[in-house]
Amino acid sequence: MLMTALVRALDMMDELNARFRYLVAFVIAAVVTAAVLRHSLHVYGGIPREEIRVNAVTALIPAVSFLFLLLARKRRR
Repeated sequence: MLMTALVRALDMMDELNARFRYLVAFVIAAVVTAAVLRHSLHVYGGIPREEIRVNAVTALIPAVSFLFLLLARKRRR
């Protein structure tokens, strides 16, 4: 009985570790992709860094607003 509980606990820990590794890998890939895109736009596209920054923040505002609306709707239910 104790052994099966221990095996189950270890299986759950392995699944959690796999999910965490996937999340970390996803975040690293997203940061590298953003850096490559920003560098390419600046160097090859001739767009100033400040303009890229302003456009990124401008694009982020509707996405965050939409996320807040979804979360607020989910909490009401």
